[in-house]
Amino acid sequence: MFIQGDIFIGESLKNMDILKALRYNLLVNRVRQASPSFQRINSRDEENQEKDFEIVEVDSLHTQRRCLSDRQDLDYLSSEDPTKPELTDQSSLLHIGQLCQLNEHLPARLEQCPWSLVYSTQRHGTSLGTLYKSMGGMDCSTSTLTVIRDNCGQVFGAFCPTTLRISLSYYGTGHTFLFSFSPQLQVYEWKFSNSFFVKGSRDYLAFGGGGGLFGLWLDDGLIRGQSQRCDTFDNDVLSSSDDFLINDLEVWAIS
Repeated sequence: MFIQGDIFIGESLKNMDILKALRYNLLVNRVRQASPSFQRINSRDEENQEKDFEIVEVDSLHTQRRCLSDRQDLDYLSSEDPTKPELTDQSSLLHIGQLCQLNEHLPARLEQCPWSLVYSTQRHGTSLGTLYKSMGGMDCSTSTLTVIRDNCGQVFGAFCPTTLRISLSYYGTGHTFLFSFSPQLQVYEWKFSNSFFVKGSRDYLAFGGGGGLFGLWLDDGLIRGQSQRCDTFDNDVLSSSDDFLINDLEVWAIS
């Protein structure tokens, strides 16, 4: 009886293995029928029954990739991009892909220059006066990139080949430009209609002008702003609406 019991158990285990194999083959056939792009990875393992093998459905990979956020996707694509600038700090507003795109629009002399975060509302509070002071000891030829995220999540800003400061008149050069990620990068360069590049005062900071309209205008508390089509850049509205609230703001020095 003991030997017969062992034989019975052995036969049962063998039958269970056969049943598992049948169930597995059934599952594989169902996957093949459901997806024409089904692929088996490591086909060499089929010749060796002692090794495991893995099944991958290509369609599912594409579906997962499409579900990634723009930030994750661009970070993946641009992590080894040679145009990626060298940052002394991490940006809370721009991810790697956006940094690389903006860097391509900078003057050639700045493409390999490091970016230094000189002002951030998260670190320094909301004050235009503090923003000006953060650049007090810099050479006026230091380029700056102002980046804003409004209350609706829109990211936009301005590049200026000088520091931001209080002035009696407009300053800057034809390298000044406005930009907006909406969601793809849009860059608005100088249109040669006027030279109203940047105007700084105690009450506001403005980029672009003409006819009483500003491409980008910020109040002295860095709380409110406006964006309108202006003659200098012939830009679209950069923000989510003409009038917006500033959620976060960063100024980067590039030199």
